[in-house]
Amino acid sequence: MNFNPTSLLLDRVSDAFSGKVLFANPDDTYPLELGKQAEVYAWCQSKSIFDRLLRGGFNENHAEFNATWTQSTAETFDHIILIQPKAKELLDYLIDASMPHLKLGGKIWLVGDNKSGVKSSYKRLEKHAVNAGKVDGAKHCLVYNASKEEASPAFKFEKWITQWTQTVADQTFTLCSIPGVFGHKKLDKGTSLLLEQLSEHRFMSDAKQARFLDFGCGDGIIALWLHNKTGAKITALDDSALALKATELTFSANGVSDYVTTLASNGLEDVKGRFNYIVTNPPFHTGMSTDYSVAEGFFTSVKQHLTLNGELFVVANDFLRYPDFIDAALGTHTRLQRAQGFAIYYGKQKNRNNVLVSVFFVRGS
Repeated sequence: MNFNPTSLLLDRVSDAFSGKVLFANPDDTYPLELGKQAEVYAWCQSKSIFDRLLRGGFNENHAEFNATWTQSTAETFDHIILIQPKAKELLDYLIDASMPHLKLGGKIWLVGDNKSGVKSSYKRLEKHAVNAGKVDGAKHCLVYNASKEEASPAFKFEKWITQWTQTVADQTFTLCSIPGVFGHKKLDKGTSLLLEQLSEHRFMSDAKQARFLDFGCGDGIIALWLHNKTGAKITALDDSALALKATELTFSANGVSDYVTTLASNGLEDVKGRFNYIVTNPPFHTGMSTDYSVAEGFFTSVKQHLTLNGELFVVANDFLRYPDFIDAALGTHTRLQRAQGFAIYYGKQKNRNNVLVSVFFVRGS
C-alpha cells in the first residue's frame, strides 16, 4: 500500500501501539495496517478516507464519519493519534474532542510534515497532557507524544461554533463555522466575487423549482445565498463532515433548514440525478499539498449531472490549471473581465444531444 510520509513515520514506531487506538482524522488508510496488531478505531472527517477504509475491510463498527466522535468510548483508548492539520485551530478542536476518550496513563500522538508547523504545534498537547516530547523523525516528518495523567473535561461542541453576520451581493445573513472549514470566520474573496457575479445573472423564470448543487459547500454561504435569491431547495455537498455540519448550522441559524439537503461525497461519485445549476468553489488541497484530483474528477463527470441548458459556475485561485480542465470537459472558455486580481471566464458548449452548458470561471489569489 502507498502511505503518506506521516504514516510511514508512524510505522517506524508502531511497536509502541498496542491495545485500543483511535485515529482522529486519518489522512490515508494506515489505520488498516495498524489494525493488524492493535484494536484500531477511526474518526474520519473526510468521506473519501472513510470510504477507502471501509472498502479496504475496516470494521465499520469501529469507524465514524462525523463532525464529532459519538461512540461511547470515554476513557477507553490506550492511544490517540492525530495528523497535523493545516489549520492550527482544527488541531485544538481535535485534541479537545479526543482527550475525554483517552485512558489515564494513555498517550496522545501528533505527527506531521516539517513544513506543517508540527514543531511548534506539539506544545498544544501540553494543555491536556504531560511530558510532551519528540519520539522520532524521518521522511521530513516528526512525531511527538504526551501522557494523560488527569481526567479530561467533557467535550462541548457548542463552544467551537463561530457565528457572525455577513453581508455580500445584496444579502445579509448569519453564517456558522467550525475549525477546519474553508473560509472559517471570514468571507473568501473568490466566493465574494462569485456571488457578486451571480447577483447579476438571470436565473430561469421558475428557479424556485430548479435543482441546485453547491459542490464543496464549506460553511454554506453559497448555498444559503442561492436559496435566498431563488427560493429553491439546495443540495450542499462536501467531503468534510465539519463543512456539512457547518452548512446545517448556517441554514438553521437563518430559519431555513428545510431548504437544504447535505450530501457527503468524494467528488460527484455519490450524486444522483441532474441539476439545473451547479455552483462550486472546489478544493485544491489534500492536507498541505496542492491536489488537482478532486477538481479534475469533478470536471470530468460534471456533464453527467447537468440538465438540458444546465449551468455551471466555478470560482478558483489564479495559479490553478482549471481552464485546461474546463476546455477538456466543456469545449472552450472566454475571459470576460478582470477585477481585484481575479479574472472571470465564460464558456458554453453544445454536445451531441444539444445540451447547452454555461460556465463562469473566476480566478484569483
